[in-house]
Amino acid sequence: MAKEVEQSLAENRALWLNGREDYAAFITVQDVCDIKRLLGRNEESVSSCINDARTKRLLQISDWIAPFFDLKELPTSKVTNERLFVSEGTEAVRMMIQRCVGGTNNGSDTIPPPPPPSVRLFSILTKPATFFDPPTHLLQDIEERRLFGVSGSSGMLPSLKIVIADEKAMTEIAGFPIARGAMACGVIPNYIQTNAYSWLKGILSRDYPTMMVNSTTNQQRRLLALDAVSNAANMGSIIRTAAAFSIDAIILSDDSCDAFYRQSVRTSMGHVISLPIIRVSDWENSRREDDVDDDDGECIGLAKVLKWLRKTMNVECLAAVVDDDRERKYDQPFVLLEDQTETSRSWCCVLGNEGNGIRDTVIQECDIRVKIGMAGGVDSLSLPIAAGILLHSLSSSRSEKE
Repeated sequence: MAKEVEQSLAENRALWLNGREDYAAFITVQDVCDIKRLLGRNEESVSSCINDARTKRLLQISDWIAPFFDLKELPTSKVTNERLFVSEGTEAVRMMIQRCVGGTNNGSDTIPPPPPPSVRLFSILTKPATFFDPPTHLLQDIEERRLFGVSGSSGMLPSLKIVIADEKAMTEIAGFPIARGAMACGVIPNYIQTNAYSWLKGILSRDYPTMMVNSTTNQQRRLLALDAVSNAANMGSIIRTAAAFSIDAIILSDDSCDAFYRQSVRTSMGHVISLPIIRVSDWENSRREDDVDDDDGECIGLAKVLKWLRKTMNVECLAAVVDDDRERKYDQPFVLLEDQTETSRSWCCVLGNEGNGIRDTVIQECDIRVKIGMAGGVDSLSLPIAAGILLHSLSSSRSEKE
């Protein structure tokens, strides 16, 4: 009986593929091995067998699964030269589908859409049951987003490619055992890179529409700045935490790791696309020279952004430290987190890396230094845990009162 049910499912899935060959495929581990052999040949030997229908089909599919091969670095689209990222796990893939903008461009050279950012999906690699069957049923999410056009018709051909494979084939593609039911490859959102300065200035303006940001308050904005956070797992955990506490944007120093590294994306549970992530160089390259005070030549990098936030945008910057550093005699007052007073001002919480903390030049551009009160004998917490406590407390004590 079980074999009959399985055969019936296989037949129904095969029927689904009819008419969708331009953007969907079933593959086996043998197909993957043959694709690898084809890719290992020189161009002349491949072109000699291009007339073979199966070879032609495998070469077509090879472009769809290329970003998932040997996942070690950020892949790049061979066709458009865009930077791609890979997300693992059914819920993370579902989130990407729900935030998908289909085959259209993300508006890289226009004023950015409201956060959370949308993502342009390139391809999905999934197990059959994950795609077709409850409770996951990714096909239902795709159809609800009308990524196949009306009723899945071919009249509106999506750029999204779907490759359905069993666990052995997925493992052969990725180069390591695959336990998760699906992976998705998307184009890294790039509108922030070209509009970081104007976008950040926009959301910090008092007349900016509330509906355009994540913040639950009318005027207060919540920012998080990370100084030299180089651990991808920590980065992903912090991003997930920031999304949980309605942070409007994350600002990264240029020596922080890429938020779209596979480990960061995986640890964030897909929330790397839930909020805008701005790198200091993005802000610098897109700003207008006459809008930034350059009197202090020593103020560079993240410190310069914080100075602009404080002096131009009236944002309170709080440096999270692990002790009071009395010997260094900072100008900034030192307070315990639990002693923070309520305020309706927008704020930016600054975190440093787990080993060295925040650099002195960055602390000097903050308004206050804040420390989490802890029992004696415990000098610090892991960075993601500290981020959770800080953002929860700041979000609660500094929420704008009605």
